[in-house]
Amino acid sequence: MPEEPKKGEWNKDFNFKVDTDFHVVTMMTSGRYLDILGRNLVIKTPNGRTSQNFYFHQPSRTVRNRMNNQSWDIQSSGRSGNMQVWSTNSGWW
Repeated sequence: MPEEPKKGEWNKDFNFKVDTDFHVVTMMTSGRYLDILGRNLVIKTPNGRTSQNFYFHQPSRTVRNRMNNQSWDIQSSGRSGNMQVWSTNSGWW
């Protein structure tokens, strides 16, 4: 088995750098960022807060928010159009 990528290295299966901050920027002309409001993911103007910083967490293979280390989640187990952050409670087997 090949070794798992470490911090700063590319995870080629998911196309993320491990544990490296990034922003999700809309393609709208305003160039707003994905942000956290309560548990919900919302679009807001860039403000420099950690709630707009995300990273790829290699052990759980999830995208997490730097502010609270919670993972992206679709509300109601995917039966909703609402994106939120939630504590990761499982791993990939």
